[in-house]
Amino acid sequence: MTLPPMPALLAVLFCAGLFVLLFQYLFPRPALWSLAATAIGAGIICTFLLSLALRHFVAPGLSGFETLTSAATALPFAILRAGLPEEGVKGLAAIIALLPFWRRVTPAQAFQAALFVAVGFAVVENQGYAMVFGDYAILIALGRGFLATLTHTLLAMIFGGFLMRFAARGWRHWHLPIIGYLVAAGCHALYDAGLLPPLAEYLRTRTVSIPTMLAALPVVAGGIALVLIAGLWSLRSAIRRAAADDPIAAELSHKAIVRRWRWAANIVLVLGIAGLIAAIVWVIFVEAPQPETPPGTPDVQNALVGTVSLAGSVFAIIASWVLRQKR
Repeated sequence: MTLPPMPALLAVLFCAGLFVLLFQYLFPRPALWSLAATAIGAGIICTFLLSLALRHFVAPGLSGFETLTSAATALPFAILRAGLPEEGVKGLAAIIALLPFWRRVTPAQAFQAALFVAVGFAVVENQGYAMVFGDYAILIALGRGFLATLTHTLLAMIFGGFLMRFAARGWRHWHLPIIGYLVAAGCHALYDAGLLPPLAEYLRTRTVSIPTMLAALPVVAGGIALVLIAGLWSLRSAIRRAAADDPIAAELSHKAIVRRWRWAANIVLVLGIAGLIAAIVWVIFVEAPQPETPPGTPDVQNALVGTVSLAGSVFAIIASWVLRQKR
């Protein structure tokens, strides 16, 4: 495995660490740190093995990728090349991570294990993208470190909701994690199906036409909305179920902690809105064509900064809602 430049790798790990801390302390009680470390390690190892398998067995068939011209043609590709294998690896890694703790893990900890596995998955994937982009590695590392990790953990929340029920019912109803895996894989495929046609066109022509973007927009918006709503609803339900089952949630000292989390959520929301306004101004004025720049000359650095700023501001707004779920 080739590593990206050290600053980019540190950025990937920094983002992963923030997600781990968030998912530890968002619940009434943190999971066992040994469980968290095992789940992250399982996610990293299983993802690395998946990347090796895809490189040796799937990569030769990627020539058909550039022929994807619509969401309908992209959906089977997204199911077979992204949804099923990636969610399968995360689900398998979560089960493996839980095996040493099978007799004492709580339903909430089972849910958290799925999230930690997704963080490990994202570490491998994000460092791979950072390695490819060279001069822009640090921007890619930070952008994907927050946004791609959020996406993978949202999908893990969908699976985790079923895994939590599996644990609560004594690990006897194996249809629950199987259904959770299929639902997460389907959401993942729908999320990717709208993104693949513009990417395929860019690989063919080094540009994306307006008709392609307009055709993909409803599918992209629908896929993102589906993953966001399903994932965040699962997270909210898991936290509230954990709080209902844990007497610590009624303690006055714990309620004071919850209030501090809500103050933090308000601050992050204000920062996210301010950042969104600043990002829009950046896109309008800084990325506007300059008189001294030849027409059609792309400014990759400004484009990346604008994209990361816009996406980061939206991420902050979503994060403010997540912080408010602390129980």
